[in-house]
Amino acid sequence: MGNKTGVRHYFAEGMTTRGYISLLPNMMPSWQRAYVLLGGPGTGKSTLIKVIGLELLDRGYDIDFLRSARDPDSMAGFIMPRMGLAMLDAMEVSPLRWRAPGVIEKFIDFRMFCDEHILEKQRAQILKIENRLQGLQMTLEEELAAKLGSLIENRGRKPHIEKEDISWILGNSARLKIKKEHTGPWPLAENAIKLLQKSVINPYFLHGLTAEGWLNLAPHFLTDFDQIRLEGDETLDALDWVLREAQQLGQMIEIVLHPLNPDEVIGIVFPERHLAIWQGNPENLADQGLEKPFNEKLIETLASWQTHRSQLKAMYMEAVNFEQLDAYRETVLNQILCDLKEGHNAAFPMN
Repeated sequence: MGNKTGVRHYFAEGMTTRGYISLLPNMMPSWQRAYVLLGGPGTGKSTLIKVIGLELLDRGYDIDFLRSARDPDSMAGFIMPRMGLAMLDAMEVSPLRWRAPGVIEKFIDFRMFCDEHILEKQRAQILKIENRLQGLQMTLEEELAAKLGSLIENRGRKPHIEKEDISWILGNSARLKIKKEHTGPWPLAENAIKLLQKSVINPYFLHGLTAEGWLNLAPHFLTDFDQIRLEGDETLDALDWVLREAQQLGQMIEIVLHPLNPDEVIGIVFPERHLAIWQGNPENLADQGLEKPFNEKLIETLASWQTHRSQLKAMYMEAVNFEQLDAYRETVLNQILCDLKEGHNAAFPMN
């Protein structure tokens, strides 16, 4: 099944061997407005995001759905890339990182749909589960670094990185810097990208961790693209040609990062040309070095996370007035449509 026209799904954040990585700061410069949803899990935020996103899609707008890195089957938000508008679940994105100067923020607190008396009765249990979830995330990050970090090391010797050459993502830099060893399939990426400073470059992840294994969004994401799958020695010349061609056109470039190692690019997408260049077969996780099965402790940690999260959701759901929430959904949609109309009029004022 491919993408419905105008809609895409990807991860703006990821749990990697380097810890929890957020790519949202790189996306925010183009935003004008952000709807920020506040409230516990199970209060209807993800459903609101999905329903409103689909409503806007049906009205002809392009929608990028952001999957939750913590719960890949849930929506953490959506972005309207052409309109500069975003909606985010504050509980599902890395706190304190998504806020940006100049972005008009509209907060919606879902506690107004909850019975505070019911939540107060469950308060002790809610705090207990939340603390447990925090501990599980720390354990998960430790397991990723200890067990799957060797997978990254086996994919090639890492170069010595000086302080000034720290990853552009981990250093939260606006400049794109990818340090690669000059062997393997991506040796020309750094020099070529330096020539692309006038291009718009957006990074994201297409793989999410679940207890059942990797959730791989790449095959669906790339269905409508012409694909160049690079393998072996031909990778160098082909990648060099595509990047130099893009530099001449000054077009948008989207880079897909390795879900465990955010310093490694596994795919480059040129949406304006419907072209994707990829490391091997996007359906074959082994081509991206992700064939290694999860160890037992990692699986147990992921499963325990899902179980405790489901318990927490159930507690909040008992307190939610969903009829009131459903009625409010139309209000939010109308507010967004007014914002979009206002933004359009500002961009194209009447004579």
